[in-house]
Amino acid sequence: MDHKPTLRGRLLGLELRRVREAAGLTVAELASRTRQSPQRIQRLEDGVAASPSPDPTMWCAWGAEATSVINVLCRTAERIDVYAPLGLHPSLDQLDADRCTAYVLEGCAVDRADVTVRVIPRGTEHCPGAEHPLTRFVLADGPAVVFYAYVHRAMFTEDPSHLGPAHRFFQYLAELTRG
Repeated sequence: MDHKPTLRGRLLGLELRRVREAAGLTVAELASRTRQSPQRIQRLEDGVAASPSPDPTMWCAWGAEATSVINVLCRTAERIDVYAPLGLHPSLDQLDADRCTAYVLEGCAVDRADVTVRVIPRGTEHCPGAEHPLTRFVLADGPAVVFYAYVHRAMFTEDPSHLGPAHRFFQYLAELTRG
């Protein structure tokens, strides 16, 4: 039975791979040092779950876990789109303007050189159904991840029911702010 990577497992795998590579170790060398099989190390890096149908959504209380997830996503995403009508969430860092675009309302001050800022003109119908700021992280391996910052917790999801609308929403914002 094929097992799918979980979101939590993918994030852990990205960090494990980063640390292993920073230490200059191959998968086989890490396996030998930890007395694990190379296949197990590879499965951990790939984020493969024990369940064939993992939950695509992960909730985190604000603090170390949510900040760690955001840091991994900011560091590893190929593309980051941020709908931040009132400004960027302070936890979003390790960005660069070539791969990150922030959409903000006209009149909102964003003093950051590490993102491309696109201004949403006042009075436009810009957010049908978007009640919360959201961030879409496009990853090289696997589906994108959508992040919602709520007051009580952070939500990260790769559920298609969120990915499709987020993709269309950011396409709409790109067209709206072009020019």
